[in-house]
Amino acid sequence: MKIPARGRILSSWMPPPLEAQPPRERASRSGTINMKEAMEYVLSLPVSTVIVGCDTVGQLEENVRIARDFTPLNEQKLSALSARTEEIKRQALFFRKWQA
Repeated sequence: MKIPARGRILSSWMPPPLEAQPPRERASRSGTINMKEAMEYVLSLPVSTVIVGCDTVGQLEENVRIARDFTPLNEQKLSALSARTEEIKRQALFFRKWQA
């Protein structure tokens, strides 16, 4: 999977070393989600398109598989994902606090 925004938005957040990370679809650390969860969250909102970007054919195939197997998340799951990402959300939306 491609890293959203090539990692620039979350550049201040440092994930654990690769060998210490859980398997790809089992991100259990608070405040982290994987691309599958991110796509399912967005697809559960009233949108018509999700732009994810791909660097390899493998990433494209994985994105297609996620979209094909997708079932909308219920409100409880949407709220749980939102709560898990609250810390990162604050970092990513820092620009909203800028004064003109």
